[in-house]
Amino acid sequence: MKNKDQATYRKLGKIEALKAAKVKATYLVDCMGKRLGDIIRIIEPEEQGNHFMPAQTSFSNAAFASPGDPNSTALRKIKYKYEMKARFEIK
Repeated sequence: MKNKDQATYRKLGKIEALKAAKVKATYLVDCMGKRLGDIIRIIEPEEQGNHFMPAQTSFSNAAFASPGDPNSTALRKIKYKYEMKARFEIK
């Protein structure tokens, strides 16, 4: 399945993954009484076409018509998963 805005969704997914990495690093460093510093390195794992969720978890709550129905308007959600590794300075 494809979506015309797929490139935009990929970009936004990567941005959100990096923001999540910063949030996680912040609370982990805070518990040690330190502060998070500047970002040192961003590692983006190589995409190998497996960045989507398994098919059984990607279905929406929409009712599906029979596969042979030419008037089928069944919808499916496309869910992507992105990972980022980030190294931050600790102050």
